[in-house]
Amino acid sequence: MDLEKSVGEGGVNQKGDVALVQLLLNLAAKGGAGQLVVDGSVGPRTIAAIVDFQRSALNVQGPGRLEPHGAPWRSLVNASPAIAQRTALPKAGGTLMTEADYQRAATSLKCEVAAIKAVAQVESAGNGFFPSGRPKILFEAHIFSKRTHHKHDKVFPDISSPKWNKKLYKGGEKEYGRLAKAMLIDRTAALGSASWGRFQVMGFNHEAAGFPTLEGFIAAMFASEGAQLDGVVAFLKSTHLDAALKDKKWGKFAAGYNGPRYAEQHYDLKLKTAYERFSGVARKK
Repeated sequence: MDLEKSVGEGGVNQKGDVALVQLLLNLAAKGGAGQLVVDGSVGPRTIAAIVDFQRSALNVQGPGRLEPHGAPWRSLVNASPAIAQRTALPKAGGTLMTEADYQRAATSLKCEVAAIKAVAQVESAGNGFFPSGRPKILFEAHIFSKRTHHKHDKVFPDISSPKWNKKLYKGGEKEYGRLAKAMLIDRTAALGSASWGRFQVMGFNHEAAGFPTLEGFIAAMFASEGAQLDGVVAFLKSTHLDAALKDKKWGKFAAGYNGPRYAEQHYDLKLKTAYERFSGVARKK
């Protein structure tokens, strides 16, 4: 979680950056009458709060400005147990898939192993984890906006958008920065607004994926690809997409799994191609 530009006296003061600083300062202050209005606008109170934080936390008489990646900024991010509690996630380093996992899933879904592998390949090429060991995610700003009743669209447009906007994605592990920012605002809505793991199941679908609680779902996503696979098996059964996968009706599966705009990304064709590669059909042609 980083600032894009400087915030405070003489800073660039982008609205989203300012609002993030205001939110963190409020959490670091532990409540009280001195809480800032999180509106993304720099004024005397916000600058004074930055100066007070620099003095109290770092014993530095700063200029009332925070710079991206600077020590005062990093100190603010780690300033409060409340901040850590809102952004806490399970330990990274889950285990990878085994052939036994794939076979177990195929048996449960009554489909070919190659069909499961095709979904895994298209959804998350490589494996279900980033190099850090954290599960792959994609944070969806339009989902977060909907789940927070559009309250944060104006102040946090990078993570809360009334419409889907591909330009908002940071990609790769940078998505965790977007997620952390959203978790500061509303932890439950944020975790539910990201797709997780090898099969990119949305957090808000945790019950359909066989997990009664969202936090339990997140723990499973961090634990192993096998757990991620078990979740998608439950999800496919609960949404009745198991039949489409079994029958290799890629268009029908794509519409139910990826959404009605699946053709824009050639999702069904990618599934078909991946299946043919894993099943050996492509080699037989």
